[in-house]
Amino acid sequence: MISHQNENDYSFRYSIYGLAVESTIEIPELSPIDQKQCDVKIKLGAVPEQLDGVERDFEWIAYSKSDCLLRIPNICRFLVENGKSITVCPDPGAYRFSCSQELSADIRVFLLGSAFGALIHQRGWLPLHISAVDSPSGVWAFTGASGAGKSTIAGWIHRKMSWPMISDDVSVIQPELTEPLLFPGPRKLKLWQDAIDYLGCQDERFISDLSNTKKKQLFLSDRTVNQAKALRALVLLEKSGEGEPPSLNRLSGVEAFNACMSALYRPYMAEWFRNRKEIMADLLSLCDRIDVYKFRRQWSLDVLPRQMSVIFNQIKSDSNSSL
Repeated sequence: MISHQNENDYSFRYSIYGLAVESTIEIPELSPIDQKQCDVKIKLGAVPEQLDGVERDFEWIAYSKSDCLLRIPNICRFLVENGKSITVCPDPGAYRFSCSQELSADIRVFLLGSAFGALIHQRGWLPLHISAVDSPSGVWAFTGASGAGKSTIAGWIHRKMSWPMISDDVSVIQPELTEPLLFPGPRKLKLWQDAIDYLGCQDERFISDLSNTKKKQLFLSDRTVNQAKALRALVLLEKSGEGEPPSLNRLSGVEAFNACMSALYRPYMAEWFRNRKEIMADLLSLCDRIDVYKFRRQWSLDVLPRQMSVIFNQIKSDSNSSL
C-alpha cells in the first residue's frame, strides 16, 4: 500500500535534463544537488487507470492536452502533469522499500525514460535519443537505430581518449535558448555484455537495465559532468555494405533535417502537446546551428578502433580551424 505524503517528504533533490527535481523517491542514477529551486516534483501516489479529458487512449498510454498517463503492465503507472510533476504508482510486488524508499530498477528505467520523455515534450523541449562526448572541438553526439552502437562508440571514445562522457540514451535541447545547449540525462551508460567485455569495464558498478533483458547500466563515477554544453555535431550511424570502407559525410538540407528528426526521443509524443509547425521549426533551427554527419561503418567491435579514425580526423580539423 502507498502511504500518504506531504511536502516534507520531498527529501531528495536532483538535476536532470536541465531541471531541478524534488522527489520523495531515491533515484541513484541522478546527480544530487543542494539548491532549493524546484522545476519538477516526483512522488509516490495514487494514479487513475483512466485519464480525465482524454484525447486518445491506447493500450499502454493515454494523453490529454496537458497530461499523460503511462500504464506499464505488472510494473507501474505514471501520471505526468503539465511538464511539472510525475506521480508514480507501482504495481504490487514490483517495488521495494528500503529506509530510503528506493524503487526497483525496472520502475526507474521507465521513470527516467518514457515518463520524463513525456514531461520534456510537455515543456516544449527537444529530447534527443543520443550518446554524447565532449571532444576538443566541442560536444559530439551519436544517434541511430537500435543496435547501431551509440553507447558503445561514446563509451569507447570516453575510455580511449579520456574525453568526458556528457550523456547516454537521452539528452535535451531547450529551443528557446540562443545556443544549442545540450542538457544531460542520468550519469549512466547502457551496454550489452559484449561491449562491456570489449571496453574492459567488467569490474565496475552495473545494474540490469530491465529485468527481462541482458542489457546493463554502467554507473559513471564522475557525477560532476552535469552542466549543459553546446552541441557541436550530431552523427547519424548507419551500417555500411560488405567491404565498404568507413565514411563520414556532412549532411545538409532535407538529409540533415531527417537526421535531427530521427534523433528525437518518442517523437509521437511531441505532437500530443505541441503544434507540428513549431516542432519542425525547432528542428530546422537545430540543424542550422550544428554540424550534421552520416557515419557509415561495419557493425563490428573488432574493427571499431580503425574505423573511428575518420571521426577523429574531423574533430582534429574542427579543433584546428577554431584556433
